[in-house]
Amino acid sequence: MSALLLSKQFADIDTDLNSNEVKALNTHFENALTSTLSSLDIDSLSEPIPLELLADLGNQGPWQYVYKYPTRCAKFRRIQSGAVIDTSSTSIDKRVALYQGQKAIYTNEYAAVAECIVKDVSLAALSPSAGMAVAYKLAFLASPLVVGKGAAKLRDEVYRTYLLMLAEAQELDANENFNFETPWTRSEFVRTRLS
Repeated sequence: MSALLLSKQFADIDTDLNSNEVKALNTHFENALTSTLSSLDIDSLSEPIPLELLADLGNQGPWQYVYKYPTRCAKFRRIQSGAVIDTSSTSIDKRVALYQGQKAIYTNEYAAVAECIVKDVSLAALSPSAGMAVAYKLAFLASPLVVGKGAAKLRDEVYRTYLLMLAEAQELDANENFNFETPWTRSEFVRTRLS
């Protein structure tokens, strides 16, 4: 509520369900959380998820296997290759597309395991800036219903703060999950000449 410049407080969100503000916030909470987690795309929220095989296409095209897109996934990052940081030689090719009307992952990797940002993450697992990013995204989405007239100008300010909180959370995660990599290991030109 403070992000919307409102001083109203709720003693218990479960008992205040009839308030218009709580209804608006509950309506948008799931979308705010999922879209913020996807935009954050931070290592500390990633989780390995074994993929469920939908079809073995054999040699019918460029892809051999089709896997079901994980329902818990807010953002599909990669298919795990065993490398800590993928390079062009360790990255496993994949494509996210529809298969018989459902979202699926096409790849040539057998028994694939996805690295995903999961949407059922505990809010306690979020850093303070990531939690604030979720709160500001929720305020952005709910502002027309909660504030009414004058929400347009407020939304611009709320969105700028949301972007700032995203950047702070991403910087914190990058510092916590830093892995040293020499510059030459990223260069395909150098690796080719050393082999």
